[in-house]
Amino acid sequence: MIKHEDRSIKKKKRRKALQIILGLIMIWGMLNLCITLIFSGLIPHRYASAQEGREIMLSNTEYYDNMTQNDFDFRMRKSGATKEEFLEASRESVSDFNFIDKWYLNSRLARMALHFKLKGYDIPEVEKIVFIKADMELESGASGYTHGTQIYLSDDLVTIYALMNIIPGFSEYMDKLLYHELFHCLTRSNPQFRTDMYSLIHFTVTDKEYELPPCVLERYISNPDVEHHNSYATFLIDGEPIDCYTACITTKSYAEAQSGFMSNDATALVPVDGTDIYYTSEQASNFDEVFGTNTGYVTDPEECMADNFAYAMLYGMKGKDGKGYPNPEIIQGIIDYLKQ
Repeated sequence: MIKHEDRSIKKKKRRKALQIILGLIMIWGMLNLCITLIFSGLIPHRYASAQEGREIMLSNTEYYDNMTQNDFDFRMRKSGATKEEFLEASRESVSDFNFIDKWYLNSRLARMALHFKLKGYDIPEVEKIVFIKADMELESGASGYTHGTQIYLSDDLVTIYALMNIIPGFSEYMDKLLYHELFHCLTRSNPQFRTDMYSLIHFTVTDKEYELPPCVLERYISNPDVEHHNSYATFLIDGEPIDCYTACITTKSYAEAQSGFMSNDATALVPVDGTDIYYTSEQASNFDEVFGTNTGYVTDPEECMADNFAYAMLYGMKGKDGKGYPNPEIIQGIIDYLKQ
């Protein structure tokens, strides 16, 4: 009789615990629903269908016209690749967002917008963002990239994160990616914002678009996130100050590398005076002083500041896990700018 009562009590406790857990899940779901519905629209955006996404992607003709043979070879993973082959592969890479994808991304964007409000950040206005879902094989497995205010996201990445969203902390990487890509959209929509952000890492934006010299074009890799080569910083090359802009290059040709460009990329420092020469980051004794070392993504000030922006939004001045930053002044500069 006593054992039967004990079992009955334990059963009731388990049932009550289950009810509490289900209740908490429902509360969490309702809270997430409310946040998403209220705040997701504060970052203007929409989702392109596969058909529209292909049309939008192929409308970026200026970008494709300026791509190099090195671009086509690395992206198509073969020597002698053609622009036509690349464009066809690009078109085929686009797919549709499903309902779960859209709901998940809306929930992340809503939390970003809520974060801006709670922190008192005055985010510059941005033109409506168009999200496009694509296979990233042509971009060496990147998680995402942009053209203008078009944000292209990895199809596999979106699917995995949407399905695993229930795991606490699982979406941190996606949040970082969205903040990073949002930064690119903000700089395109607000030239002064771009100028002010670049100045935090000692780059000056000019009205002149620098022309890549032949020695750089031979190994140049186009980056859709970098629309302009019109900013420079002063680098110390063998003790001599030289004003240079940056360009992303590969250290080998595709025939030599036989791999994706991301495993062979490097930062070229190109003199603004038009000399047919470039310097490596190792040749500049003050390279780390210019870019800072909060991030290793230093092929261009645009990418460096996009990462710093993401860190500032995600972790604030404390940094990830409270470990701070090698160059906290960059993060502080971003926060101060958004609060002014």
